[in-house]
Parts: sequence; structure tokens; C-alpha cells
Amino acid sequence: MVVMAHEDPRSAAAERVVLVVDDDELVLKALKRWLLARDYQVHLASSGAEALGLLEQHPTIQLVISDNDMPGMTGLELLKEVRHRFPKVFRIMLTGTGDLQTVMRAINENEIYRFVEKPWNDEVLSSAIHLAFEALLLKAELERERARSEQLLLNVLPAPIGQRLKRGEAPIADSFPDVTILFTDLVGFTEVSARLPAAALVEMLDEVFSEFDALAATHGVEKIKTIGDGYVAVAGIPVPRDDHARATADMAIDMLQAVRRFADRGHLPLQMRVGINSGPVVAGVIGKHKFTYDLWGDAVNVASRMESHGLPDRIQITEATRRQLDDRYITEPRGVIEVKGKGPMATWWLLGRR
Repeated sequence: MVVMAHEDPRSAAAERVVLVVDDDELVLKALKRWLLARDYQVHLASSGAEALGLLEQHPTIQLVISDNDMPGMTGLELLKEVRHRFPKVFRIMLTGTGDLQTVMRAINENEIYRFVEKPWNDEVLSSAIHLAFEALLLKAELERERARSEQLLLNVLPAPIGQRLKRGEAPIADSFPDVTILFTDLVGFTEVSARLPAAALVEMLDEVFSEFDALAATHGVEKIKTIGDGYVAVAGIPVPRDDHARATADMAIDMLQAVRRFADRGHLPLQMRVGINSGPVVAGVIGKHKFTYDLWGDAVNVASRMESHGLPDRIQITEATRRQLDDRYITEPRGVIEVKGKGPMATWWLLGRR
């Protein structure tokens, strides 16, 4: 028997589609009547070649029941081919007692799921089919759980990093010679949070950060984390790109506009500081049970200082970032400021795009 899972395993179970393969027309008709009486949908084939064609045409087929002794292509040869070409389909062989040694070897090698002797006993055949569909449901549930787990991993880690982690690579740590890091902080958030209920506060942050996430996806910038009402992102990792500074600048401009719209719509005293810097970083995964993908290096610290030493509704960038922006961006010098841990630094305001 061969079972092929649908996209929706529950609907697959409800339809219960079976393909019967036998070169004996009387057997085909008898099995069709038997299956239809038990609410299965049935396709019939009189040869292995015809069966493979039906499997191509009807992806809803979940189960194949095949006779073994057939001319041209034996049932075992057919079910081996089904296993190779349609791996989600379950396989049951209907066979005479003379083939039992061959059949048992096929079961041990996972070529077929199980077998039923001919002439079949109704209870034995019914049990075999029932168990096959139960196995289908279990397999589909496992696939859904695996997909959910993979999605959760992708929500926490960049996709290439998640794939490396799934392959068992550890530790994951990479050096990147030139990336651009962005830090933001919502100004006025403390005042707003004091007058909003907890649920409303979380909902507000979720709306703002969800829009930031969408902008990150649009500009190809990797979100690293949120820290309270702050947002950290980087361009140029885990896949290096030459235009990392421009991608980050575009995202920062759009983020600032998004916060302005949000504040105007809700009549909230919210603004945002943004700081950007470019330079080398180390990035990697830390943690065993709760994974975190993070950045380290002096360039990260400077980006953070650009935010904390900035002004509301402004994007402050370093000279290292400004050098990588072209004439499409409007900048103006802020002058030299004293940066904690770095001393005097010349910084710039990123005002927008031309």
C-alpha cells in the first residue's frame, strides 16, 4: 500500500484515496467494491506502468495496494519504484504464500509497509489499511511539528545560520570585515508606558516592531534583537553584501518615517533616535537551549553610542558609514562630539534621500 500525504493531513485522512494494482480484472473489481463499501476513494491499474502514470496524475493518492505476480513489472519492482519516486506514499503488497520469503525481505528493507496474503481475509486487510492511514496521520503530524520547529528557528536565527545549526555545526562564529550596524531607541516611550495598560503597551510595541521587521525584510537587513524599546539590526551578515551601508541607511530613513506616522496617528509623544556605524564584527550563536544570534566588536559599541549620543527624530552616522554612502543620500556634519569610551569623534546626520 502506498500513501501520499496531502498539504492538509486532516483532509487527506477524510478522503482516503487508494490505488489498487493487479493484472486480474476480477480481483480489481472485487477490491474496488470492497473499498468503496468502506468509504475509500479508489483508482485501479492493471500494470506497474499504468500505476506509476496514475500516481503522477493523481497526487491525492495516499495508499497503493499491489499484487506481486504481474507480467512486465512485478509488484515488488513497482513498489520499489513508488518508494523512490513517491516517498510519502505507503505501500502494501497483496501476495500468495509462495512469495513470503521475498516479501519479508522487502519489509525489512523498507520497500513495502506490510503485506496481506491472497485470498485476503477481510479483517486482516481492513486492519492493514487502517494501520497504514494511522501511520499517515502520525507522519503528517510529525512533519507539521518539524515545520513548526523550523519556523521557530527561523524566527530566532537568520535562515543560513538556522540551516547550519540543523546540520549540527557548532560552534557557529564568523568574522565579517565590513558590515553596517543600526541601533534605535524610542524617545518618550517611558512617558507613554506610564499611562497605558500593560496589554496596550505590548500591542503598541508589537505594531511598531512588526513594521520594522517588514522594513528589514524589504531592505535585506538582518534583525538581531530588541532590547526593551530598542531595535538592533545589521546589513552584511550572515551573507556579505557590498551595499550594506546603503541598505541600512534606507531602512533607517523608512523607520523614522514609520515612527512619525505612528505617533501622529495615535497622538503620542513618540520620537526615535537612530545610530549607525560600519566596520568589522564577529557574529555567532550562543546558548544551548535558547539560541541567540548576536554581534560583538568595537564597531557594534560605536553604533550603540551613535544612538545614545544622538538626538530625537535624527539619524546619527559615523564617518565610516558616511564614506560608503553616495550622492543619493543627504548628509550634514554634526561636528566633533565626545563619545563615551572613544573620545572625540566626527559624526554626521543622515537627513534623507535625494
